[in-house]
Amino acid sequence: MATVTLGQLVTDTREYMDAVGSTRWSDETIKLVLNNVFDGEWSNILNAAPYYRFAIRQVTTDASGQFAFTTLNSGSGDTAENFYRILSVSDGNVLYGQTRYQDVPLATTSNYLPTYPRLYYIAGQAVQALPVSSALGLYVGVNYKPTAISDLAGDSSIIDYPANSHLVLVWQAAALLLLKGGTEAAAAANLKAMADDDRRTLLDDIRRMTINPTMMAYPDVKYDWSGG
Repeated sequence: MATVTLGQLVTDTREYMDAVGSTRWSDETIKLVLNNVFDGEWSNILNAAPYYRFAIRQVTTDASGQFAFTTLNSGSGDTAENFYRILSVSDGNVLYGQTRYQDVPLATTSNYLPTYPRLYYIAGQAVQALPVSSALGLYVGVNYKPTAISDLAGDSSIIDYPANSHLVLVWQAAALLLLKGGTEAAAAANLKAMADDDRRTLLDDIRRMTINPTMMAYPDVKYDWSGG
């Protein structure tokens, strides 16, 4: 399958903008917009297929029973895995359910016994595990985004994006760049429409990785109900 470097991505974007050799857009400006588009398109991918980039992180809670979102990242440089969303939390034996602070506001200050449900909630840029326990080892299932365009080592770095689909990035970025000064609105609209069409196909492809039909399901789990 074809691989695309950052340099090629910038070149292709210029080609579709009819801006080869133009000084109206610097490579830095093009990369800035590509970075924004790249991040947004990965959000689209992981919202359509949450397990497309999947990992299990082993974390340890601090004295407050929390672990930071930053502990859910992995790697560095061109192989970084940047945490996007939590898929599950467990201690290896018991699955933790998600709750909200407003539903358990006294859980960290009162006698929330270990016999109570294992829960977690988002607390700023961290996750609070209940019951509160320091040095608690947890397994956190996550999905993640690859290294951002702005964090790649250089123009020879390979773009981590579904194979043969990089034109979604090119067309979307070119559309945004052509809106600079408001002078190329018609061309921008055409490029955006091309990106929209290709994105729909891409997301349909990755949303189903088997021939089995999509299964409908309720948002809760059996553990929420007694006798589950």
